[in-house]
Amino acid sequence: MSTTISTSTTARLEEKIVELGPWHLNVQVTPEIGTSIYRDAIKNDPQHAEASSNVAFVDPGDKFKKLMQKIYPNGLKDKRFLDCACNCGGYSFWAKELGASECFGFDVREHWINQANFLLENRTFPNENVNFAVQDLYDLQKQNLKPFDITLFKGIFYHLPDPVSGLKLAADLTTELLYLDTATRSNFDDGALVIANENKNALMSGMYNLNWFPTGPKVLMNILQWAGFQEFHLLFWRKDTHGNSSRTKVNQNVRNGRLALLASKKPGLFDGLEKERSDRRELKLQQKD
Repeated sequence: MSTTISTSTTARLEEKIVELGPWHLNVQVTPEIGTSIYRDAIKNDPQHAEASSNVAFVDPGDKFKKLMQKIYPNGLKDKRFLDCACNCGGYSFWAKELGASECFGFDVREHWINQANFLLENRTFPNENVNFAVQDLYDLQKQNLKPFDITLFKGIFYHLPDPVSGLKLAADLTTELLYLDTATRSNFDDGALVIANENKNALMSGMYNLNWFPTGPKVLMNILQWAGFQEFHLLFWRKDTHGNSSRTKVNQNVRNGRLALLASKKPGLFDGLEKERSDRRELKLQQKD
């Protein structure tokens, strides 16, 4: 339950949020204070502005929660949630707000886990059984973790030197739903992985220098089907995101895209989403008539 906090506490939280920047996700710490204050604080601070110049700031919380509620109309009660490359832990906190019984997030970069632990200690929202760790995906199997109902694999696939085995590690720990969101390489036919190199020192890049881009949803569905998933739902596929990442060494002819794909080991999990999509198509046809 949220609570009202004192002026001195507010000032302390705001100061710490700025200190821990740059931030990638907008997460509420209290009903009045979110990590978005960092963006306001750095406007007139060249040092902070430069540090955050390659870190996009996004606010996906409400959209994510609405999607989960469409898949799980009764919420995430008794669901265990795994957040791979969790950044500041936003998705774990939002899953907890929907009733998840346990959430575990990990990221290879200490910067993001420092943010996640700050939020864990200071958020005035339910945070029980939410935990974070600085950890490499490829060390996941050493943790002897129990299976998770839901796994988020967002913003990590295209940073891995071996994304197939990395995705398989997460898939083997998932009993129901895997949510995969990744950048893509669009100027190739769908069905392949394209090699690349990225700056491993940048906050929003991988740690390995070597990485692979999928060329579309087909290649990802093939991998996920091999990993045990039965049904798929493509949320979106933007074949051109208008500009190449400064974190990836590419030539001017490269086109980067983005897609989000849901995979399920539980038949019928996407029935509500498919019906909604069908209803929208029907409505469009009626409007044309």
